[in-house]
Amino acid sequence: MELNPKGIRAVVEQQFEVARQILDAGLVPIIEPEVNIYSEKKDEVETILKEELLRNLDTLHEDDHVMLKLTIPTVANTYKETIDHLNDLRVVALSGGYSRDEANVKLKENDGLIASFSRALSQDLNVNQTDEEFNTALKDAIDSIFDASVNKKA
Repeated sequence: MELNPKGIRAVVEQQFEVARQILDAGLVPIIEPEVNIYSEKKDEVETILKEELLRNLDTLHEDDHVMLKLTIPTVANTYKETIDHLNDLRVVALSGGYSRDEANVKLKENDGLIASFSRALSQDLNVNQTDEEFNTALKDAIDSIFDASVNKKA
């Protein structure tokens, strides 16, 4: 997602349209508008995205709940209002292409945001590892990501 207010609005509205169908089926949708970590105006994109997410969250019925899966923001706690919104069950963070170490540092800066890392989780795993090496690398990754999710900076 790049800095294009009309485009950001359209993406969020489209994802909430699908989310309403999922809600109608009695399920909890996950809304996932990913922001390009290399965007020169990433923080501005995230500000607009937050406003569009809040605007759409406000249109949901009181008993409708969604989850948001968002790229870790450039400015810490950008998504705090969405995290605190009554219709939002949880906001989880995409590593978005950041290395695990960088993603963990950024994650620790964001209150209420927890990890949903794929690329960062698996970055040190490969087919040439022994079972022991693989299991150790996976455990180390999980431990570091868990720590970043629960041990926030003061």
